[in-house]
Amino acid sequence: MHDPTRDNDWGLIEAQLPAGWREVATEMRLIRKLPKHIGQKIQDIEVVLRLVLHYVSQQGSMRQTIAGAAASGLVSISQVAFFKWMAKIGKYLEALVALMVDQTTYCAAAWGGYQLIAADATCVERPGATGTTARLHYALRLSTLSPRAIRITDETGGETMRNFDPQEGELWILDRGYSNPPCVETVLDANADILVRLNRHAMPLYTANAMPIDVATLLRSTTGRGCAHERKVYVRTKSGRMFAARLCWIRLLPDDARKARAHAKREGAKDDGEFDLYEYIAIITTAEASRINTGQVLNLYRARWQIELNFKRDKSLGELDRLPSLIPDTIHAWICGKVLLNLIVQRLSARKVNISPSRLADIILRAPRTTADNGNQPRALVRDTTRLDDGASRSAIHHAA
Repeated sequence: MHDPTRDNDWGLIEAQLPAGWREVATEMRLIRKLPKHIGQKIQDIEVVLRLVLHYVSQQGSMRQTIAGAAASGLVSISQVAFFKWMAKIGKYLEALVALMVDQTTYCAAAWGGYQLIAADATCVERPGATGTTARLHYALRLSTLSPRAIRITDETGGETMRNFDPQEGELWILDRGYSNPPCVETVLDANADILVRLNRHAMPLYTANAMPIDVATLLRSTTGRGCAHERKVYVRTKSGRMFAARLCWIRLLPDDARKARAHAKREGAKDDGEFDLYEYIAIITTAEASRINTGQVLNLYRARWQIELNFKRDKSLGELDRLPSLIPDTIHAWICGKVLLNLIVQRLSARKVNISPSRLADIILRAPRTTADNGNQPRALVRDTTRLDDGASRSAIHHAA
């Protein structure tokens, strides 16, 4: 009898997936019965899911994944076929992620009706590159941790809201790289709202009669710690447009303040007379106070930082910054696969099951035990060259005739 709880079996991974994960693929028509003469090799979404999870779990190539799958007896498909699956499976992976996330924490009803979007950018490298290949600009829906937008620019592409398409009803949560009047203007012109860490040098603030506000003096006047404060301010663009906003800030508790200053030193900050300002968190938002109060504003920025920590971890441990290609559809599937794998690992950790990345990759590709019993061993492999849609010559692996 197959025991899905064994630590060396795919059943352990499958047990962490959301209920109905096969049915979702059927509803999306990813798996459907084809005429016999077509020679359909993949008739179960499990096979594709295992290929994708293995592909994103290790720093390798499609070639390594499909060769490993063929060697284990799981399935033998060409690299071209796997590439096509990667181009169309993103929405399915996104749906699985949404089913695995607690959507009540950041649902719109809990946050003034806003759809919460956290966005950032990171430098990425193609395999074999010696430096930055491009910049990945991504936005995630906090309610589902699913990608809201993904865009690739060259290495000179900066952090700007022009890389996204904000929509009415959304609240964009951003770091200080987006703290400037043009980003505020782009979001508000789309009838959306923004919540961003204040960069005092890039986004000066004004009173209603266009008088500059000395933010440093304002922050230092805060005597208490751990209490949220707020003031109405205005953001002025180069064209002279004035946008009303709210400046929300808090002076950190002593322990948190020490950690913030220590972090600033590690990041190379110098004591230039304003080092004490690192113990304040100042946020600019255009969200109405009737929808999001001061405390919620500060809590939402902390939520954005948690997303950032997830991506920092994925970059260091999961090679998220080493994209397999620069094709939007495959990047979408790659990121969704990374997030899905991360959620699976979190569930395994909650069960106190410790699996190393290399062992996890091995479990994912391990063929069912019935394969060997039926004598269906993989045949010899030969290599040929196939041209993909983007015109690049790639190696594909097929069964020998």
